[in-house]
Amino acid sequence: MKTILSIILLVFSFASFAQQDTLLWSDEFNGTGPPDPANWSYDLGTNNGWGNQEIQIYTNSTQNSYQENGSLFIKALKSYTTWTSARIITRNKVSFTYGRVVFRAKLPAGSGTWPALWLLGQNLSTAGWPACGEIDVMEHAGKNPGIVHSALHSSSSSGNTVNTKTTTVANFNTEFHLYEARWTPEKIEFSVDSNLFYTYNPAVKNESTWPFHRPFFLIMNIAMGGTFGSDPQYETNGLKNGIDPSLYYAIMEIDYVRVYKFSYPASIGEPGDINKKNGTGSLFFSPNPANGKIHIQLMPGKEAKGTLYDIVGNDVLHFQASDVSPEIDISSLAKGIYLISIESEGIYKTNKLVVN
Repeated sequence: MKTILSIILLVFSFASFAQQDTLLWSDEFNGTGPPDPANWSYDLGTNNGWGNQEIQIYTNSTQNSYQENGSLFIKALKSYTTWTSARIITRNKVSFTYGRVVFRAKLPAGSGTWPALWLLGQNLSTAGWPACGEIDVMEHAGKNPGIVHSALHSSSSSGNTVNTKTTTVANFNTEFHLYEARWTPEKIEFSVDSNLFYTYNPAVKNESTWPFHRPFFLIMNIAMGGTFGSDPQYETNGLKNGIDPSLYYAIMEIDYVRVYKFSYPASIGEPGDINKKNGTGSLFFSPNPANGKIHIQLMPGKEAKGTLYDIVGNDVLHFQASDVSPEIDISSLAKGIYLISIESEGIYKTNKLVVN
């Protein structure tokens, strides 16, 4: 069943249309003990502050992440001067391109805490950060209680990104709230409790501004201190270690994580159709389903490049095509469903490809 859901996740953006959102994958955290290993693994250690001068050590201990009473708990713990925490990820287990992702969560309180619910591009290991892209559904700095941030990071705006907005969430640590991103080929919308507060829709979509046309995986964590979370009044020795000294633990409780398919407006394309006009002319591929080869149809003088991804978001084939050399050999691919991403002169088209 898990494999079937993974296949659906990878292709749902163009697979079919429905009148209402359709749940494609979720973790309801109804188990006990560590998070389900079929869905989640761990980032571990300090990794030189994870690029943000954070001070916590990430572990896979059930002291730092565990299921109980229908929720997942991520817990940062202080022992003497050392903080441990957890950062759990679905990398190489669950990834998707486009859709609506919803986290229902209670956030920790306390100055110096930095909880986050977010996504990274599955091609992180090959493209690196920020080229892989980052979608921050929710970030919260405990030094500014109740101010929730959503943000996008890419090659055009990384680190202290300009692509961000905030909203105020009352009772952020005592009540569950819905933190949501709605991600289409055209834009990414962020909301809390279904109240939209930020839309990212760059006028020019290219690899620098829009790496958001590939599979992404999920991340949940509590960082401590760091460039975003550190409270200057508690910092020592020039470090980003500003945490309220009276704080000894911080807990984020997640009721569920759900990924939905939603209906696209007709302008985006019908199932199996990436043949839309744009500034570079037409961008087609055929046949679909395919066996052995696919044909990229381009206007005279135009070139294209692309990538095929398997059901867990791994890139399995890179290709280039031109109007004089339009055929791509896919005979090495096993039968199944893939995601194909094609780029020509900064214009991207993404769709499923069935190999039989």
